[in-house]
Amino acid sequence: MTRFRIPRIDLLAGVGASIVVLAVILARPPGWDALATVGATLLPAGLVLSGAAAARRAREADAQRVLVDEQRTALEREAAETTLSRAELQRRLAELVALNELAAGLSSTLDLDELLDRALDAVVHRLPFDRALVLLVDPVAGALTDGRAIGGSADVAALVGQIHLSLAETQSTLVRLALADGPMVFRDVDHDPYEPNRLFARAVGVSSFVGTPLVTNGRTVGVLAVDNRLSGRELERSMGPLLFTVGSLLAAAIENARLYAEVEIQNRELEARVATRTAQLADATEQAVAARAAAEAASATKSTFLASVSHELRTPLTSVVGFTRLVRKRFEEIVTPALAGLPGGGVAGDPKLERAVRQIGDNLAIMAAEGERLTAMINDVLDLQKIEAGRMEFRHDPVDPVAVVDQALAATSALFATTGLAVVRDIPETAPPVLGDHHRLIQVVINLLSNAVKFTAAGSVTVRVRTAGEEIVVSVTDTGTGIAAADQVRVFEAFAQAGDTLTDKPRGTGLGLPISREIVEEHGGRLWLESEVGRGSTFAFALPVAGGSVASPGALAASVSVASPASADESAALDTAG
Repeated sequence: MTRFRIPRIDLLAGVGASIVVLAVILARPPGWDALATVGATLLPAGLVLSGAAAARRAREADAQRVLVDEQRTALEREAAETTLSRAELQRRLAELVALNELAAGLSSTLDLDELLDRALDAVVHRLPFDRALVLLVDPVAGALTDGRAIGGSADVAALVGQIHLSLAETQSTLVRLALADGPMVFRDVDHDPYEPNRLFARAVGVSSFVGTPLVTNGRTVGVLAVDNRLSGRELERSMGPLLFTVGSLLAAAIENARLYAEVEIQNRELEARVATRTAQLADATEQAVAARAAAEAASATKSTFLASVSHELRTPLTSVVGFTRLVRKRFEEIVTPALAGLPGGGVAGDPKLERAVRQIGDNLAIMAAEGERLTAMINDVLDLQKIEAGRMEFRHDPVDPVAVVDQALAATSALFATTGLAVVRDIPETAPPVLGDHHRLIQVVINLLSNAVKFTAAGSVTVRVRTAGEEIVVSVTDTGTGIAAADQVRVFEAFAQAGDTLTDKPRGTGLGLPISREIVEEHGGRLWLESEVGRGSTFAFALPVAGGSVASPGALAASVSVASPASADESAALDTAG
């Protein structure tokens, strides 16, 4: 029952009014009866009004008191909820800090053993779990293995390390966990109907545990299980998401560590292969260097031998050729006329004598020709040896390419006359001059013309001179057998010829083209071949124009006339081709 209390001002007003009325009644002043009548009339109404006001004030006070109580209750409830929220927030914050530290620890190493040890240590020391174990999936064996544990005894850790559990054993709690999509809570496993589960639970001393599969990129790499047997804290399903997050971090780290280990193995294998290959290449290089040194020594020996033999042969050969010409001249000028004046008609009257005279003349001509050919071959060998040794001297005079070609054609006219080949001269009247050695350039053109004649049985040989930009191009085209693509490089090698050397094709030293190429390159030009079997060949060389301007006919004539005549040896080399 609510206790009513009259306000003090109302109490004083009531007492005061009562004293006034009592004094009036006792004094009985005039008209007091009328006043008493009025007071008697108003007093009940005042009492009624005063009681109503008092009741209203009492109700208002009760309502205020109820409101205050409700507000106090609400504040107390909010305070309790705030306390719980703060505790939950602190717990979540602690979990986030622990997860961050775990992620940092896992990302700082790629060694699988160290990584697993760090993860288990963080689980039991930074998260609300007492013990933890992890098992990895062996994809080859299809089993859970390589286990390790923390928080328990050494016997428990040894037992977990010996686990090899086939993934086909689906009644096992650990296999079920590995095949699950998320975290799971297992209770009363020490009373599980499946005996292996009971035995394992009793061996490690666990009745309930929470576990999660270690999943990364949609593939399970292991399982993580925890319990609170030591502290007795209750395991709740709400711990599943936290453990699943830990498992996801650990799974990604395990996958990275495995990939790194595979890469390291491949790197070591690759390094071993590279080392082996490098050693092989070093051996091969050493052998190649040795072989090259031997080849260069052999080449030097060959060049020295050829040069020595050529020098030794040229002097007596020059005498043989000279005496052969002299004997031929004396035979034609003295012996033959003397024999013609013999009685009985001379040589004409004696068939045997006529035949003998004719054979002697032919033999002398053959001896002279072969001597000259052999001299030219020796000169080629000496020229090549000089060029390779850098001892060949070249003049650098203005040279008219048209005059060079015309002189080469004149020197080889006898070859065309004896073979019946047609010569096509496609040459302008004038051409820009080039700087070079007049007689060596003639030697180049003679070599190209001689080769064309040798390898052309019928048809023609075309000689062209063209201006191409800042170059003069001289080409010799034949209608001969052509050169196969496989032999086009060999024809520029010393002592090499295209095709089968055992056939009855024309003979030669195989030095004409190598010497020609060396001479052209010494003039800053280039020599090349275009050929196709059965359609003939084109040998061409290009030389830079002297000063880049076209010389006048008078200047060209002057430049040609300035060139010194060839020596006896050079003239002999120009008469025939290598």
